[in-house]
Formats: sequence, structure tokens, C-alpha cells
Amino acid sequence: MNTGKSREWPPAAWLAELLGTALLVLAALSAIALTMAPAGPLHSWPITLRVAVIGVAVGGTVAVFAVSPPGKRSGAHLNPAVSLLMALRGVLSVRDTVAYAVAQLAGSVAGVLVARLLWGHWMRDVSDGVIRPGPGVGTAGTIVGETATSLVLLLVLSWLVSKPRPRETPWVIGAVILVLIVLTGTTSGGSFNPARDFGPYVLSGDFRYFWIYLLAPMVAALLAAGGLRVAGAWKPRTCKLCDPAFGGVGVT
Repeated sequence: MNTGKSREWPPAAWLAELLGTALLVLAALSAIALTMAPAGPLHSWPITLRVAVIGVAVGGTVAVFAVSPPGKRSGAHLNPAVSLLMALRGVLSVRDTVAYAVAQLAGSVAGVLVARLLWGHWMRDVSDGVIRPGPGVGTAGTIVGETATSLVLLLVLSWLVSKPRPRETPWVIGAVILVLIVLTGTTSGGSFNPARDFGPYVLSGDFRYFWIYLLAPMVAALLAAGGLRVAGAWKPRTCKLCDPAFGGVGVT
């Protein structure tokens, strides 16, 4: 039987996803403004170090938010591909998956708006943080790169949540995000999160590559879920908003 508390849980979790995604996008765009804007104080640093700063900002924000009360409330997905994976793995209902995605996209727009207020013309100088393929990297290379990095992230997450109460999950995921951004930030873009890209693309009006950065992580979620189902591996043991009708198990 559901209690009044459980009926109140999903809306609070949805709001947590909005807040967390807004903070994630704000952190990413702040790091981009500081490192990539011509007037930014770190613009003279070598590109590898500048990309590493962005990776620390994004990965660190994900990790810290995940251990915060709002992050614990929602599970800190902050990424529609993560939510889709959890739905396909049977631990998130359709209703909550859709609500999470809407909250994440709305949070992305909010994060860009706050970044504009904080950084002014620096944000215009970096096109609101829109992610694009690196020089010489074509459409096919970007699709492969973003799908591969998304798949790595989702498989690591799947392995972690298959363990009972994996308290290291936020820090491992944050470190994986950092490494993936450093490795692919100057080539395929290092996004692997449609919510990270949604606000910048929508508010800048530049949609040339939006479909790639939207499609690739979602395809990776389908591949990860399908592969794990066929292999019968890493059944989720810890999750948030576990839906009994979907066979949800455990709550961290």
C-alpha cells in the first residue's frame, strides 16, 4: 500500500532533477566562459588543461549533487539517457521517466539563463556553450564518439547500481565524466547528455548539430539496456522511484 509520503515523492524528485540539471549546466557553462571566452582568465591555458577544468566542473557537480539531499531524493539522473536506461531496465515508470526528462530539459534552459546573467558577453562569445564537433571531425565521427562515450558512462552506471548500496557511485561517475570529457572534448564534443545541450541549443537558436547530441546518448541507452538484457547481467539493485509494477528493487 502506498502512503501519503510515497504519493508526494515523485513531484519532489522531479523538482530535484530540474534543480540538479540547472546546476550542472550552470557549472559547465561557467567553466566554458572562464576557459574558452577570449576575455576569460584561463583562456591562455593549454587546451587540454582548459578541457580538464570543464570536466572537473561537470563531473564534480554531478558527484556533489548526487550526495546532496535533493540528489538523494531523485537519484541524480540529470540526463535523459540515464532515465531512459533505468526505464528500460525496469526500475523507473513511464510517468516518472517522462517527468524526469521534462524536468531535465527545463533545468537546462534555466541553467543557461542564469549563466547569461552571471557572465554576460562572455556567454555570447562562447555561443552559450553550444557543443560542436572538433575540427576535422565529421558527422559520422561525432555520432560514433558520442554514442561510444555515452555507452561507457551508462555501462559503468549499470555495473555500479547492480551492487547493494554502492556508496562510491557518485564519485566514480563524476570521475568517468571527467575522463570522457578530457578524452573527447576536442573531438566529438564530450557531451553524452541531451539535457546538457538542450538549453544552449534552444536559446542560441543554433540547431545544426542538435540532433546528433540528442540522438547518440539515447541510442546508447537502447544499446546498453538491450545488451544487458541479452546477457542477463547487472540487474539493478539500487534505484530511486522504483516502481513495483516494473519490478523495482531497493532504494538507496
